[in-house]
Amino acid sequence: MRRAAAAAACLLFLLGACRAPKPSGPEAERKLALLEEVLRERDDNDPRLDSAFDGLSLEAKRLFRARYARTRRELLNERGTIVYLLGRNLETPEDWAFLREVVREAPCLSLTDCSRAPAAGTPGQPGDEVTLAYPALVALRQAKGALERARGGGLAAAQASSVIALANASKVPAVARVAARMIPAPADKARSP
Repeated sequence: MRRAAAAAACLLFLLGACRAPKPSGPEAERKLALLEEVLRERDDNDPRLDSAFDGLSLEAKRLFRARYARTRRELLNERGTIVYLLGRNLETPEDWAFLREVVREAPCLSLTDCSRAPAAGTPGQPGDEVTLAYPALVALRQAKGALERARGGGLAAAQASSVIALANASKVPAVARVAARMIPAPADKARSP
């Protein structure tokens, strides 16, 4: 039975139906280890966030996206930090797809359990709405920055605009509100005399 399963797996691999995981290189692994260290220290002002993660390789970005995917949704600051770092390295369609996925995420309903709203009558804390939307708000801010840098238009501007448009339709009120402010108002129509 095991031989048949192994043979089927080999056949699928040879046919390209499934792919072996791409091994990550030492530099990508070092960046991931550095990310883990920064997240463990929980210092939002860590100077390494400003430069140590510039120019991430495709492999490093893949590892960071995987780390984001396996991070519990309630760890909003960790997830927001990962989005921030990936948003500083927007180059490929996968980078932009990641930001679009983040702004489309289902609302996080509670700081303790994203899948459940707090009990009725439980007082919220000031800023909870923003905290609960933190990863998506970071993605939106990174898209806005990319749009501003791409003033002449082009692919980056189109990608950034698509992130903002998706965020504008978000079911998360804080995200939709911020995105709506980023969308330029239509030019005034020429006034007739």
